[in-house]
Amino acid sequence: MTKQWIGNRLKKKWRQRWYAEKQFESDPDARKKFFVTVAYPYPNSPQHIGHGRTYTLADVHARFMRMLGYNVLFPMGFHYTGTPILGMSRRVARK
Repeated sequence: MTKQWIGNRLKKKWRQRWYAEKQFESDPDARKKFFVTVAYPYPNSPQHIGHGRTYTLADVHARFMRMLGYNVLFPMGFHYTGTPILGMSRRVARK
């Protein structure tokens, strides 16, 4: 068996379990609610290690709260300020 074969088998196993248990669904119920949000990456600069850190921390926090029994809502890309886009548009205008 190759490492890739084992890895693919493990991924399939856990994805099936998460799907069956509805691990990543957030329907209203009696559990305590928990909301996690993180800004999505903007195209105004190259991706860097900070982006990975940001999303990893939020994902780990959401998973931990699920393990504690919370009903977690973690919508990816829930961000509205647009500040980086304004900065990018100003740089484009200045050429």
